Amino acid sequence: MNKLFSLDKSAKPLAPWPIRPAFDADISPETEERIESLTKKQLTNFPRLNDPSIFGYNVQPGYCEGPTLFLEDHQGIDLMPVERRASHEYRILGLARPGDFCLISRSRNRSFEQYLGALFGSKTPTILHVTRGDDRLRRTLAAACLESEAAMAKLVAAASNAGTLNICPYLSSGYDWLLGAEIARRSGCPVQICAPLPQLSRRVNDKLWFVDQVRALLGKDAVPPTYSIYGPVTAAAILRKLAKRYERLVIKLPASAGSMGNMVLESEFILSISLAELRNHFLERLHVMGWYDHYPLLVGVWETGALASPSAQVWVPEWGRESPIIEGVFGQILSGEEQAFAGATQLVLPTELEVRFCHEALVISTYFRRLGYVGRLSLDALLTGQNLDNAELHWIECNGRWGGVSIPMIVARRLMALDSEMPLFIVQRAFPDQNIPNFDVLLPKLGSWLYTKEKGEGIVFLEPTDGVQQNVTFFVLAMSLKAAEQTATDVLNTIVEDIPVLT
Repeated sequence: MNKLFSLDKSAKPLAPWPIRPAFDADISPETEERIESLTKKQLTNFPRLNDPSIFGYNVQPGYCEGPTLFLEDHQGIDLMPVERRASHEYRILGLARPGDFCLISRSRNRSFEQYLGALFGSKTPTILHVTRGDDRLRRTLAAACLESEAAMAKLVAAASNAGTLNICPYLSSGYDWLLGAEIARRSGCPVQICAPLPQLSRRVNDKLWFVDQVRALLGKDAVPPTYSIYGPVTAAAILRKLAKRYERLVIKLPASAGSMGNMVLESEFILSISLAELRNHFLERLHVMGWYDHYPLLVGVWETGALASPSAQVWVPEWGRESPIIEGVFGQILSGEEQAFAGATQLVLPTELEVRFCHEALVISTYFRRLGYVGRLSLDALLTGQNLDNAELHWIECNGRWGGVSIPMIVARRLMALDSEMPLFIVQRAFPDQNIPNFDVLLPKLGSWLYTKEKGEGIVFLEPTDGVQQNVTFFVLAMSLKAAEQTATDVLNTIVEDIPVLT
């Protein structure tokens, strides 16, 4: 890593957690002009893209030192099953400080709350429990908070006492902004949303929009061959054309997260059937995924044999503050044909490739900032070729939200010294066919591996295990990456070993 700035401790904080810039990069005048031109084009076509006035004069994107409400809601992600929308609500709790709030709708897990309190050696943040009601209504967490007078009273009082309040959502939605607007109205105090406006959030998280913008910023070779498709006949024809040149292809639902909306197709299979059969095949599979004939679809090349899947972790302060800050580059651990996220660790690239990767990440995030983007984002890419010294760099998607890398990165930073370079190994696994024991039962079994400040290393859980959600999410801090990987393996084997497979 190319260490960058020394932090100015007298500066106004950019977020409720410490920011650690890790990379330096300059943008050329020519690139600045391209960014400015694209920004003007987008804001001409969508003049309300960065205008928060619809939510009232007292609600703005950004952060001001004061109490913060954290909420992790997966309701807004395409294809997210209703039963999983609350599965990670506790994961964001590790970002909160004493005096902050965390909003949940799932059953409270007191043992996990006590575990985090002991870990940070401080009073735990206030947990606000709300009810979403009938699953058929698909009510968001913020909407449920608006309907809870008890939760609203606490947030309005906190805003009134501090003179301000921040809301930090996992993924920006209109309901998060409406919640901020109502708190501002009742308290008479300004509310900051640590996230972009919902209309910009939708675009940044749209894979097709992202690919179009990266092509315009960095050139057509900055992304793999990708097409925007508006009908099944066209999709089948494009798939047949690409299958003659590439080994594997993919159809993606542009607004889905992770691998949920990915359908990988072997070119050999595509060429072995008729266009009508191909059309029927992928339509049937898409409908099984939960797709409801909403176009466009993304059709592209599924790059095989990737050398690495790097992800740039970026914090974008509001306008008038520092430029976008690249805080780290992580290599994602992907599993299965659809390449589902299973974990990550810091990635060390050859210097020339690292400089290029960080420069391009800065160009993309600077453009987003000019459009009005504020908050957390990760930029995902693939490195392909014979070796990293001559690898091709292809940008795949942007996650304009918090995620499985950024949350543990910040939690680890809260635990360690700000300039610590201790390796971080992240694990996020689901065991749907296993009966994972509750957190208070599991924790004593892992005692020797648990992180303590005295040891300065060990595992840290980011959310509780229980018999319903089947998630195992933790990270490992260790003296070496090899030791961290071994600890992660031992912990997973211990968890799984004691669990009978459900029949």
